[in-house]
Amino acid sequence: MSFSFLITARLKSKRLKKKLLLPIKNIPIIVHMINRIKFSNEISRIILCTSTNVQDDPLEVISKKENILCFRGSENDVLQRLLDAANKYEIDSFANMTADSPLIDPQLIDKTVKYYKRIGGIDLLLPTEGSLCGCKIVNVSSLKSICNKKTSNNTEVWNNYFIKHGFNVETYKINKNLLLKSFKTSLDYIEDYKMISEIFNELYDANPNFSSMDIINLIKIKPHIKSINSSTFLIKRWKNHVNRVSNIPYN
Repeated sequence: MSFSFLITARLKSKRLKKKLLLPIKNIPIIVHMINRIKFSNEISRIILCTSTNVQDDPLEVISKKENILCFRGSENDVLQRLLDAANKYEIDSFANMTADSPLIDPQLIDKTVKYYKRIGGIDLLLPTEGSLCGCKIVNVSSLKSICNKKTSNNTEVWNNYFIKHGFNVETYKINKNLLLKSFKTSLDYIEDYKMISEIFNELYDANPNFSSMDIINLIKIKPHIKSINSSTFLIKRWKNHVNRVSNIPYN
């Protein structure tokens, strides 16, 4: 069974403007993420899911250049955008992650997809907390049901829609050796960009398909990398933002 990966992406970020276009080794960050997903053996199709806002036009240009699909839908209703993309391309289930995760691990994508296929009956499969570079997997039939029930069109943060409506939400548990719970790998602030750039500068030339374990081993050798974006102030600021958007009502 072929599997699609839907990347949720927009260029509206205020904390770090147009962060997905920032270069690492002269390549836009979003392109690094696309290329890493291409290394996955389980993913046969990548769809960049962005909005119809002209602000996001550069993402469509990039998708064409990188020979992947681009779907443009609702600006704020991420769930509806994903559902519309899945319907257009006749997808039953898909892997997903936001575009601020350029360190996503192709090996971990493959393991997650294989687990989802083997177990069955899962509506939403989430990565383990502390997993550096995992992905979600969404059942489209369940997603359609949620879109029919919800009353809000602001669904940027949407895991709880599945949880609060009683769907089967599971976590893909990985080897504890691949966990770094105090290590923030999402791209939100300039310090995150510096940290992610450092990792690519250290690992990319030797192996563009570097893994989570490669990152962990690098951190052991050069622990200063982890400290670039791990100050108490930065982590607190990031957690406050997550808590704030997570408290949006889920109907």
